[in-house]
Amino acid sequence: MFTLQDAATQIDDLLDKMAEQLQLDDTRYDRMKSSYQAIKDWIEADPVFFKPFKYDVYPHGSVRTLTTVKPWGKDEFDLDIAIHLVSALSAHTPERIYNELKRRLGEHERYKGMMELKNRCIRLNYAGDFHMDILPGVQEFPYDNNRLKVPDRERKTWVSSNPRGYAAWFMAKANMVRESLLEKAMRAENLPADNFKHKKPLQRAVQLIKRYRDVYFQKDDTYKTSSIILTTLAGQLYNGEESIFATVENIITAIRSQVTMAGIRRIKVLNPVNAQEDFTDKWDAEPNYYTAFKNFCEHLYDEWLLLKKRQGVLNEGRVLGDLFGSDILIKAQTAQTLLLEKQRNAQQLGMDRKTGILGKVAAGTTVVKPNTFFGQ
Repeated sequence: MFTLQDAATQIDDLLDKMAEQLQLDDTRYDRMKSSYQAIKDWIEADPVFFKPFKYDVYPHGSVRTLTTVKPWGKDEFDLDIAIHLVSALSAHTPERIYNELKRRLGEHERYKGMMELKNRCIRLNYAGDFHMDILPGVQEFPYDNNRLKVPDRERKTWVSSNPRGYAAWFMAKANMVRESLLEKAMRAENLPADNFKHKKPLQRAVQLIKRYRDVYFQKDDTYKTSSIILTTLAGQLYNGEESIFATVENIITAIRSQVTMAGIRRIKVLNPVNAQEDFTDKWDAEPNYYTAFKNFCEHLYDEWLLLKKRQGVLNEGRVLGDLFGSDILIKAQTAQTLLLEKQRNAQQLGMDRKTGILGKVAAGTTVVKPNTFFGQ
């Protein structure tokens, strides 16, 4: 158990547990992997178009960067996969590559009833579980194994993308921190290390910011800010902070500063591994997206300032609940309580004899006795 008098560790532990409520659970992850493999096998067996080509099929997006967030009010997660053909770009057209994927999926008895045609991908809806967005593309350059040209149906042309390179960039940013605040706290308490390989402060911060985005736009998501914009900004602005709290604060403060400095002009969010791709290009044609983004960022900044002014996690509960949803806050608080009780029952929880503050058993503390029936 982390020493409870350490407010920074306490709030980071709570934020970590809140983010954990949002992520893809192991059972769902296994089902996704099974579905992904089945689709991969089906496409590879295609005798008409795909089989003769050398290509790769791989996941990308939030599953690859470990920043999945359960959609607000729904039980469905997103899985993004790419079909990456290694072939001369001149041998293909955007329409052909898209239509061949559509044809192949439509030949499957189950998939044909699950298809939803999107602008650059084809979505398969696994009702009540998850949906899978399948992005077809052709390798852009023979010397770069990550850059892709993908079809844009609205523009009727190729657009440049780099989903695998993007994930590598983000993970490198997340791993800037060698040991997080929570890892240090566990080591100081001589506790077994949790699996923080998949819980870096940047990843947790992205999950929480995306969750707040979902809460903020729950009544009207017409101009909802996309996850790729928030994830990219977070990665670009991350400075290697050790705590989740400090990471979120730095990111939202820096975004607000960028927007303020831009004035009447909009900020641009470019793909960090492919500057040709502007994730915010639709803000020019539909400025309401940028207006909604600015309002969303300002509100998050104001709420975070309020959170900072509060003293102690109990007082911060109302703000955290408003920001990220009372449901995940309650679950996170329950997880903290259960951990505290576990430490108490193991007689590893002590009370400082001078201050009465709970923490680990040490010199100057009294062991807190386990709870028993009727207080006996």
